[in-house]
Amino acid sequence: MSYSTRAYKPGLLSRALITLSRHTIFGRGGMRKVMAKTVRALNPDRPLEVSLYGGTARLHHTGNNSEVKALMSPHRYAREEYAFCRQYMPRTNGVFLDIGGNAGVFSLYVASLMRSGTLIAAEPQPAMYERLSTNFSLNPELGARLDLHLLQTAVGGSVPGTLTISTPDSAGQASARLAEGVPTLDVSVIPMLDLLTQCEAEKLDLLKIDVEGFEDGILFPFFESAPNALHPKAIVMEACHAGRWDRDCEALLLEHGYRIVHKDRTNMMLVLDT
Repeated sequence: MSYSTRAYKPGLLSRALITLSRHTIFGRGGMRKVMAKTVRALNPDRPLEVSLYGGTARLHHTGNNSEVKALMSPHRYAREEYAFCRQYMPRTNGVFLDIGGNAGVFSLYVASLMRSGTLIAAEPQPAMYERLSTNFSLNPELGARLDLHLLQTAVGGSVPGTLTISTPDSAGQASARLAEGVPTLDVSVIPMLDLLTQCEAEKLDLLKIDVEGFEDGILFPFFESAPNALHPKAIVMEACHAGRWDRDCEALLLEHGYRIVHKDRTNMMLVLDT
């Protein structure tokens, strides 16, 4: 349950540090880390509610890389990926699917680009799903103009059921690729095709998938069963954990007519050649 918005407003010094980090040259490298550390020390037991992508987000300042970057320097976060989204996400009547929604930072950005359409975000971890749903509840105007589907579930496989995921201390690093000594959690799971059908999606304009090495467990079953009309037109995919794949997702996508438009140490972006 969300508490009073006022309880999460940054104090004067925290607000000044966040402003410096976001809008001056100090918001990079070592200085940003120092300011982030100070913000954490000033607010040890609470996230902070700040402006983000034209709306509001409640962001944790520790333990989750995407939230920390969105808090301290959102204009430097995921620049290549966001530029790709601006190019390929339709402003009206588009469909976006976020698999591995985390706290909702990426979905909030894509939502800021959309005047109408459908946004689906799936996040299996209860604590992270609460952050995701809270961030959208802080922006009721998004629900007024978009068909929102925020789902507490993992995605993958060929039939609905349950899936065991690892849950390391670092939020956003949960994975169905289990690691020895890491706590686990059983969560619900739904195939990607079933998820789109449930949300009454008749197309998929943009897919973002970030599941820490389980991408093949989602994409292979989908492409084995989905009609061509549901193949995503553009994909942002984490590829830094390709060594954890049992099957090669990059080869799969190339075989299905995708073209890589950008690839770096972390992510890969592809478009469907028609």
